[in-house]
Amino acid sequence: MDQALDNRLDERLDKGTAQRTLVLFAVTCALAVLASPILVIYELLFGTLGLVAMGALSRFLPSGVAMTGTVVAAGVLAGSLPYLFAAAFVV
Repeated sequence: MDQALDNRLDERLDKGTAQRTLVLFAVTCALAVLASPILVIYELLFGTLGLVAMGALSRFLPSGVAMTGTVVAAGVLAGSLPYLFAAAFVV
């Protein structure tokens, strides 16, 4: 009985974490898209280096910290990509 309750609570926590992660990614990506016309190269560098750094530090940091850093870096990187793709066709 306790195991079944634990499994249900774990499932709820996993869904909540996934929703918060998705919202954090969407907000970060939207902010990066709004700032990209000015800071596109810096966002590309920050996003790439952030993903590499979080991958390296994930062994030493708690999983929540590493996951949040990875999501923020991925959001910044994803927000800079539309302008890089558009620049290939404009120039």
